[in-house]
Amino acid sequence: MDVLGDWLRMFARPKYRLARSVTSGQWGFRLEAGSALAFHFIRKGSAWLRIAGRADTKLSEGDLVVLSDGPAHEVVDSPQTQADPVEIFAQRTFDLVNAGPATEIFCGQFRPDAIRGQIGAAALPPFVHLKAADIARDPGIAGLSALLTAELDGDRQGNEMLVERLADGLLIYVLRNAAAQAGHGTGWLSAMHDPRLARVFRAIHATPHSDWTVDDMAGEAGLSRAAFARRFTERVGKTPLGYLTAWRMTLAARRFEGGKLPLSVVANEVGYQSEAAFSRAFRKYHGVSPGKYR
Repeated sequence: MDVLGDWLRMFARPKYRLARSVTSGQWGFRLEAGSALAFHFIRKGSAWLRIAGRADTKLSEGDLVVLSDGPAHEVVDSPQTQADPVEIFAQRTFDLVNAGPATEIFCGQFRPDAIRGQIGAAALPPFVHLKAADIARDPGIAGLSALLTAELDGDRQGNEMLVERLADGLLIYVLRNAAAQAGHGTGWLSAMHDPRLARVFRAIHATPHSDWTVDDMAGEAGLSRAAFARRFTERVGKTPLGYLTAWRMTLAARRFEGGKLPLSVVANEVGYQSEAAFSRAFRKYHGVSPGKYR
């Protein structure tokens, strides 16, 4: 059971904002808060990243930075440069012949209604800096970025669909590498590196309709109930039953998006015998009733 693949399938066809910029001289752009996950890949040259409350970060050629909690941030040529709103920056033209070395950046944002609370902040630490040496050990990011750049610069048939598919692949590579970089940080994606917890994730995803208890999960992990609950909560940032509910409610939402299935059918598929109990859980998690969501 591929848990990362399961989560990604819940957000099939997410909405991306993708851009490639080639700059020179003095430049900078600002992105406002709101995107659940954003990345900046420095394909050529260098840049600086500014986030309020954090020291400026130098981004060298081949580096990738991943921001998972949607902060406002600026990408600039030097710490002294004032950044323009991204809408103004996008209208600028640059002298790539006489203004000094060029910098090429590939950026992406994943719209919050697609992944907020699941793939983004709930899975990853808020800030991950993958250096060129890290990426070189797994060249998928560099390869996919090159393909995406070529497609963004062209207008051949099938261009839009291919860009979306390549972005899907890039998201997987970003999450894999960020999880490895995070090590023992909090989040289910990082926690998947713990073999005992990984068995629990796979079991829950294989049979979300089962009458899971914390004792059952502890048995899958081969730990006592207390040791398992403590380890899971520390590593994942949610209680075991909290994660179970999140997965069930995400499955249910996806099923509602796929057609007008009866409430009782969806409730049963995700482990609820009572429609009333399911409706209460769904409203608490998503903020709206199943009927309104559908």
